Amino acid sequence: MKMFPIFGHASAIVCSCILGLLLSPPTAHAAKTNRFVDKSVQAPIRETLTLEDAIRLTLANNPSLYEFKFKQRVIDGESKTAALKPALNAGVELENFLGTGEVSGLKELEVTLTLSSVLQLNDKPAARLNVLSERRIQQDVEKRILTLDILGELNRRYIKVLVLQANLDVIKDAEALALYTLNAVTKRVEAGASPLLEQKRAQAALAQAKLDVNLAQQDLTFALRSLSIMWGEQVPSFKRVEGDLFAFNKIESFDALAVAIQNSPHIDLYAKQSRVQAAQLRLVQANNRADIEWSAGLRRMQGIDETALVAGVSVPLFQKERNLGEYEANRARLDAIEQQRQSNVRSLLHSVNQALGEHTRALLEIDTLQRKVIPPLKGALDLVENAYLEGRFSYLEWVTTRQEFLTTRLTLIEAASQVHLSKTEIETLTGLALTNEHNDDSFHPSHKSNWQQSSNISIRSHDYE
Repeated sequence: MKMFPIFGHASAIVCSCILGLLLSPPTAHAAKTNRFVDKSVQAPIRETLTLEDAIRLTLANNPSLYEFKFKQRVIDGESKTAALKPALNAGVELENFLGTGEVSGLKELEVTLTLSSVLQLNDKPAARLNVLSERRIQQDVEKRILTLDILGELNRRYIKVLVLQANLDVIKDAEALALYTLNAVTKRVEAGASPLLEQKRAQAALAQAKLDVNLAQQDLTFALRSLSIMWGEQVPSFKRVEGDLFAFNKIESFDALAVAIQNSPHIDLYAKQSRVQAAQLRLVQANNRADIEWSAGLRRMQGIDETALVAGVSVPLFQKERNLGEYEANRARLDAIEQQRQSNVRSLLHSVNQALGEHTRALLEIDTLQRKVIPPLKGALDLVENAYLEGRFSYLEWVTTRQEFLTTRLTLIEAASQVHLSKTEIETLTGLALTNEHNDDSFHPSHKSNWQQSSNISIRSHDYE
């Protein structure tokens, strides 16, 4: 499906954000509430916020992503240690002094000065460095997964705000309709055409509608704050978000999604874990060949007034047999990773299948409501209103039809929310773009009704791995 114009430069913007994460150090926030804020990427004061801006702000100001910078520093430090050669030790040994008889005092003193170290075999430093190198690559994949999870949560919060905005518009319409109803009923009561009971009920309905508006406004306020907290902003600098709940991209088939799962960061992580464990296994194999401990030095024998060289070599015996248990343990861990990968693939396939089913069901519900349910209900509402004003229908029939119409509109919004939420879930699990070259006209009716808000949104976390 074609991307909406608002996201035409999303990839470039996100690449810049990720580059900023990798190259620029975290800066301090003026309010001291968020240490991990890039001052060059701040939320402008505006009435509305786009999803593109929200993604940019979140990627630039999320402490969880900055954490990987310190994890890389940990590996840098461990790499320096792993690359060190065995230490060279200096020693002094005193013998045959302060004894009794012939060895009393210092006349038979023997002093030995030695240097000792370890001769490493099988290139063990390179094996240790290889383990750390593979761990560094694994952390890159873990960061991609965390980025997908963060953007998935951002999308969910953004969608919630969109839904609450749409709900608020419907609820305000309900308030206006309740006021109109009260005025119409009051005229009939004053004319003696309707009982006072209907006026009282209309007054109560208007009061309830006003309460619903207040509650919806409060829900929206808290949802806006939850969204802005994603980038450390406790007081939102915007009042609304931009987006069209009824603009849908065509989703790929299950078979295509199954292929995407095999290449997703979640499964790629197991490949990287296997490489780390394989490197660890090679290190264990390198340790099968024992290191040689050596020493050399000079000995001074005071009793005969002579000096001599001393040397020694020590090699542990049966090193391979002693190392067998550790080898078998690491081999089992390596084999277990493949089983874990296969298990996770099946779990992801199940989750994607569930989300795809919810997505398809919600689209069908939207299509049915927009084409076959809401238009007749709207026509029925007009008919029952005219009939009531002419005295042919009761107040109850008018109110019931009105409530059905408003409830169906809210149901339509909830279904649209489910479409985007399920698509976000699929994108988070697969880590791939779920777009086509053309619009899916089968579930996107061309006759948009006047109760649908028009702006642009495309939930696309895959662009920002």
